[in-house]
Amino acid sequence: MEQENIILTGIPRSGTTLTCHLLNKLPQTVALHEPMNVGQFSKLESHKVICQEIKKFFQEARASISSRNEVLSKNILGAVPDNTFGETRAQSGLRQSKHRLGLIKVKKELDPGFFLVIKHPAAFTALLHELVHFFPCYSVIRNPLSVLASWSSVSMHVENGHAPAAEDLDAELRRVLVCLGDKTARQLHLLSWFYEQYQRYIPANRILRYEDLISSGGANLRAITPHAQALCEPLESRNSNPLYDQRVLQSIGNKLLATEGAYWQFYTKESVELLCR
Repeated sequence: MEQENIILTGIPRSGTTLTCHLLNKLPQTVALHEPMNVGQFSKLESHKVICQEIKKFFQEARASISSRNEVLSKNILGAVPDNTFGETRAQSGLRQSKHRLGLIKVKKELDPGFFLVIKHPAAFTALLHELVHFFPCYSVIRNPLSVLASWSSVSMHVENGHAPAAEDLDAELRRVLVCLGDKTARQLHLLSWFYEQYQRYIPANRILRYEDLISSGGANLRAITPHAQALCEPLESRNSNPLYDQRVLQSIGNKLLATEGAYWQFYTKESVELLCR
């Protein structure tokens, strides 16, 4: 296993982009935000072959950083941001992403064995059963109600209860979501699926809570790299975000509390009830 090539996944809107942003502040660490064309993964013959392609991408990214001090990543104005979605809503009522895929400059001194982190939430989650045999894998999770509230506010497939990058790689997930006619039912099933994958495949000490990320100022990322021990960033929780419609929050919260999903293995119902008030 290549200890310096690290897979980062997590629930969409759980803080994975913020995690990359913070990791890029550290010495001997580069974190890439969704640099791969994961839509092509399903065209490969097996999940093991996909993992080999990911390994190849790591090698190519390292070569690009070493030789040209630049590498492919989604970015805003040439840098990995802490959040790719704006604070205002479009006419659709949803917040739009501002990122683009392109080359970013890597302006730091790096030893050959620097930590290279690649993040893809949905696709990497669907591949965890194989990825864990190739790379150290970490995931970011967040209070399930905050995740659902964020999903309802952004222009992403999850707003409609779908994750194409995951569904292309997990036929059973796609079959169930197609059969569920109600958007909220799809969102709840999809959310539980994410938590279930992490519970099944990732050790507890590699599952990072958004809430701990915020309260520690990023220092909990020492689980990924020891360089994060010194992080002390002024971070503010968005779990009670004014951008979330309180009526929607309460409605989704009541439906969430009535379910039994894998998210309850990580969060208590009391933590959800607090956000409904």
